[in-house]
Amino acid sequence: MITLIGIVTNITSIITKEKNIILKSISIDSNDGLFQGYLVIGVGNATILNDLIKKIRNIKGVKDVQRSNN
Repeated sequence: MITLIGIVTNITSIITKEKNIILKSISIDSNDGLFQGYLVIGVGNATILNDLIKKIRNIKGVKDVQRSNN
C-alpha cells in the first residue's frame, strides 16, 4: 500500500538530491485516501523544472504533476 508519508518522502528526497533546486514550501491536503499537494520550489531554469517534473511523475502513487504559473 502506498502511503502519503511514503510519497512525500520520495518527492522531498528527489528535490533535496538536486543541486539547483530549493524547496521553499510544501502544503498537502488529504481526503478519502487521496491527496493533493502544492510545492513552491526555486529552480535555475525551465529545463531543471521539466526534469524535476518528470522525476516526480515516475514516483509510484503520483497521478499527475502540473506547473502553476503563479
